[in-house]
Amino acid sequence: MTEQAAAEHGPYHGLRDRDYFHIMLNLDSFEDFRPTAKLLAERFLERASRRQDDPGLEPELRAFPYSRQAFETRLDEVYQGLVEDVNRYEAARSWTMRTREDVIEWIRQMAPFNQTDGAWLRTIAPVGPVDEVRALLFAIYVDELGGGNPALHHANIYTELMDSVGIVLPDLRSRAYADNPDLLDSAFTLPLFQLVVSEFPQDFYPEIIGMTQYLEWSSVELRNMVLLNKHFGLDPHFYEMHVAIDNAASGHGDMAKRAVELYLEQVRVDVGEDAMQAEWARIWNGYVAFATTGTLAQDMAARRRQPSNPAEKVAAIIRDRAPKARLNHGSKRLGGKLVNDLFADPAELMAALVGGGLIVAGDPAASPFFDLVTPKGPMYKIFSDAELETWREWTRSLASPRERRLVPEHQLPLTTYPQAGGVAERMRLLIDTMRARQQGAAAHATEKLTGPDPANPGETVAQPVSWWFEQPAHDLMRALATAGNGWVTPGDAEASPFVTDLLRGHNAMSRALRGKATDAGDISWADVAVEWITAGCPLPQEQPAVRPLTLLTPPERVAAHPTGQLHGSGSVH
Repeated sequence: MTEQAAAEHGPYHGLRDRDYFHIMLNLDSFEDFRPTAKLLAERFLERASRRQDDPGLEPELRAFPYSRQAFETRLDEVYQGLVEDVNRYEAARSWTMRTREDVIEWIRQMAPFNQTDGAWLRTIAPVGPVDEVRALLFAIYVDELGGGNPALHHANIYTELMDSVGIVLPDLRSRAYADNPDLLDSAFTLPLFQLVVSEFPQDFYPEIIGMTQYLEWSSVELRNMVLLNKHFGLDPHFYEMHVAIDNAASGHGDMAKRAVELYLEQVRVDVGEDAMQAEWARIWNGYVAFATTGTLAQDMAARRRQPSNPAEKVAAIIRDRAPKARLNHGSKRLGGKLVNDLFADPAELMAALVGGGLIVAGDPAASPFFDLVTPKGPMYKIFSDAELETWREWTRSLASPRERRLVPEHQLPLTTYPQAGGVAERMRLLIDTMRARQQGAAAHATEKLTGPDPANPGETVAQPVSWWFEQPAHDLMRALATAGNGWVTPGDAEASPFVTDLLRGHNAMSRALRGKATDAGDISWADVAVEWITAGCPLPQEQPAVRPLTLLTPPERVAAHPTGQLHGSGSVH
């Protein structure tokens, strides 16, 4: 058995993030855990990579080819956006932490991360000579440790902040700390990520550089946390210290930027442009991973709005069934992954059920999932009546974009467009909803469509339908409407084989589109496709660019955001 296979099926398989966190802080007592740690690191990074393929991801987090100018332009855009939020922020109008108790609870939940502050760089300095890049990263790490002065050690300063508000936790490395019921499991996800990645500094060196860039560049927004703490009479020192030391002019932010540029230039000189771009992709993936890993922010925002979270209840049901369920689904897939494998992560399975169209947000009656648990379905009696009601409660809770709460790691893989948005928007929603569900469809891998090339304006390209599903929805819509393909006659559904042969046939597509359409009234997905063709195949307007939300985002920007979804911990500290 390979190390990876042992990690996937061994004694550490399926533990909670808090369990892994405890093991990583006591690794000497778990000498056989390193293969699992490596697997966890790879999975965190793989999720970040997949997230970048989500067409709904905010532009700030989308990948782009590296050039020094493009890199600095992106960083400037991120920084200016954060500064705008700082300038518009008012502590009295905070949208997620509106009371002193909310802020104190945030201090508690960030303890696993802030009491391990700097851990992502803990192995960055090798024995022997170092180059300038590692020297820059190590200098940042030394500052995180207070330069040898306990009074300046970041974890110590944070512990003092907790003491000042009456939060007393067990020793960080103790089992009691990890088992503390007052700490959410998602409070351990991001610190676990930095611990497992930093355990392998040679394997994940580019990703660690990218992680450093994200964390150190974004601290300007902590000025809002300073205002918030002062507003409630709490000690702001921990946040003031980070605003100062992480500054983008000459502090850690600038040091991280120099590390990226120096590293990539050296790769370009030594190995060439292609190798540099490959390393850059890994750096950016580390950046995105640190920005998006975990759902502590969503959990905290949800806790304030609704103390009992249906998503967590469903996740608990999945964890309870997982030991047997992960052996019983054969070759069935969702979102390109085996259903059996998805049981290792309730969040991922729940996201796949929504993304694959089996759960229709807000509407249990239209969700094919609930057909599977009827007397005629393959999952009859798998769940008790009370558990099925919990599943329905979770499905209903997804009705509003701002109330959509999956569990750790995932943003809903679809975007909703209101009915008033029109025919084109409903067709876009159809495509976005079916993206994950269509993966693995044999016909989509062989049947080709010709349409305008998304990467080369003015050119056309012939690619399998599965490839078009990887592009933004409007690109697939343009390809479907292209006359030469013979599937759609714009303005005439009855003359379109897409309708007469596929939607009205007895095939997988007709079955998939038979379900009720989300946010489109009492019509089916097939009806949405027909009305789009009848209307002449209109293309949707480009959605306005949006920036990622944080816990400190001004309320008016929150209100304008299309999903209201938070990434990761929602704050750098």
